[in-house]
Amino acid sequence: MLPIAAQQLASEYEKKNSVAKKLERANMTWSDEYELLTNIQQQAVERLSEANMDVTKATADLSLGDDAKVTDLLLASFLYGGVREEITGENDRAKMSPVASPNFKGAKALLERVFAKKFSMAGVQIGSLYVQEDKLAGGANCTDGTDPKKEAYDWYLKAAKLGNPMAQHKVAFYLERGYGCQKDAKAAIEWYEKACAEGYPDSAHNLAILYQAVEPVVGVTKDLKKAVEYFEKAKQWGFAPASNALGRMYLLMSKDMNIAKEAGIEGDDEKEFIVTGISLLEESANGSDADAMTLLGMIFGSKEYGLYDLDKSQSFFELALVRGDLEAYPYLVRILRAKMAAKAALEKQNMENFEKMDAASQQKLIQQLAKDASAESITLVNCSNPECDKKESSKGEFSKCSACKKAAYCSRACQKEHWKNGHKAVCSLNKPTTA
Repeated sequence: MLPIAAQQLASEYEKKNSVAKKLERANMTWSDEYELLTNIQQQAVERLSEANMDVTKATADLSLGDDAKVTDLLLASFLYGGVREEITGENDRAKMSPVASPNFKGAKALLERVFAKKFSMAGVQIGSLYVQEDKLAGGANCTDGTDPKKEAYDWYLKAAKLGNPMAQHKVAFYLERGYGCQKDAKAAIEWYEKACAEGYPDSAHNLAILYQAVEPVVGVTKDLKKAVEYFEKAKQWGFAPASNALGRMYLLMSKDMNIAKEAGIEGDDEKEFIVTGISLLEESANGSDADAMTLLGMIFGSKEYGLYDLDKSQSFFELALVRGDLEAYPYLVRILRAKMAAKAALEKQNMENFEKMDAASQQKLIQQLAKDASAESITLVNCSNPECDKKESSKGEFSKCSACKKAAYCSRACQKEHWKNGHKAVCSLNKPTTA
């Protein structure tokens, strides 16, 4: 559905949530490293393409001796590591892993040399290679018995110790989950706080989630004031999920004022909390957060908060579906079915109302709809629905509005659409006067 819209939303989401965007508040060292890394990755792709995947040819002009530059070492690593065995089937995921490359060890050795020069993103890159190995192959390509999860954690930790906030966030996340290491919530918070101090929004958001304690974590004491504080930080840094989470909190406060007091939020007006919550969710949706779009669809599709608006609900579900949230699909189907049922009921009701008229009234209505059919005053008219470009082929072909007698329509669908989109508001003003 709507592939162009989907691509635009995806592109916008990537811009707002890219690592480069998240690093813009940190020391320039880290954003400069990341920019160099991504530029060299692109160069490697172009070189391999131009050399028809011939690595020897692609690396011919690179100097890889003891005094090699960081740029040459990085480029060579991507060139060697970019070669894969032929993928024979769609489900051959293990061969898609970077560790499956026949040149992986050499490519990794080059990255290790870059890391030795205190280039932290090289450690992040090695860590990410092992994460991909774990996801795609479950360690099947680690023939030496290496645990890809532990290897990923260890390399992120090395980069984190150099001060890289992206790596610090990863280390915290892995400690929180126990990925490649023992779970340690206290240590996770320490690393999250270091990354947060560098302006890394994901860390502020995750700290808020921990202190919100929706799911209690061993070693973390619930503190809603801290949760709101960290959500606000992440929101100010443009992190859409934080606006989502904060909006949900305000909706909960509208139902339980004790939550507001516990979070240090003043006020006792239920409607004010609802308005703030909806505003935050819409801010999150504007940041391409599909989850917020789906939630807004649910809110406007129910009467729970007194905001029932089926058209808005449909719009949010459509956006969420285009953004890739399949949870929105069944809700959207329900709305479309409800609208179809309502349309059928309306048609039936109108017919029933006509049948309830006495014969004289029915005849009068029919005469009014066809009153200008005389040949002596033929003037062909356009359909009054601005969305329609049809014109009469003969005088009186189009039916006129029975109230004002001025608007004319090529079909009942156009009449109903025009009525809904503005004619209803002006029809009474255009009614013909009587003696």
